[in-house]
Amino acid sequence: MRVLVVTHPTPKNIKEIMPLKDSDYIIAVDQAVFSLYKQRIPIHLAVGDFDSLTNHGMLVNLNVIRLNPIKDVTDTHQALVEAVKINPDELYLIGGIGGERIEHFMVHTMFFNEFPDLIIKDENSTIYVLDKGIHEFGVQNHFVSIFAYPKAVLTLVGFKYDLTEYILNTYDPLCISNELAEDKGFIDVKEGKVIVVISKK
Repeated sequence: MRVLVVTHPTPKNIKEIMPLKDSDYIIAVDQAVFSLYKQRIPIHLAVGDFDSLTNHGMLVNLNVIRLNPIKDVTDTHQALVEAVKINPDELYLIGGIGGERIEHFMVHTMFFNEFPDLIIKDENSTIYVLDKGIHEFGVQNHFVSIFAYPKAVLTLVGFKYDLTEYILNTYDPLCISNELAEDKGFIDVKEGKVIVVISKK
């Protein structure tokens, strides 16, 4: 089963970027409740303090975990905690990239430590972690950025800018905005882990 945690800023057309399945379990975070109602997407659980949701009547007849506004975790973090309790085969965070509160997006990229299988998606980008091993990549017309998490040894084959056993350290920007030079490429993580960001051109 896939669990989709939907958070602000929410994509305007979730079904377009990720076709939904009847078996999907969907968790709405705070004001994402309104976005999902507008898109006629079912909500199985709503999580948050709902300080950003103007119409609390939308919560009627929903399964709700209401958080105290004074808390040590963000609404999205708690929603991911609830998602993991379901023991999903796949875990997605839909939305949460950019927006007015950019600090929340920065925190979202830190969630990979606790939720290593998490995939973050919106209309323009997909973000995930790659462990040690050879990973095939075949997404055309997109930029591929790779960041150490927190350190890795990396070989790239089939990209515009290939690398051979490059030591990628934290805060090293070398691997930003690469792209495929062939039909498919390979990311070989020889040591450590990396965060991959795939973005539309």
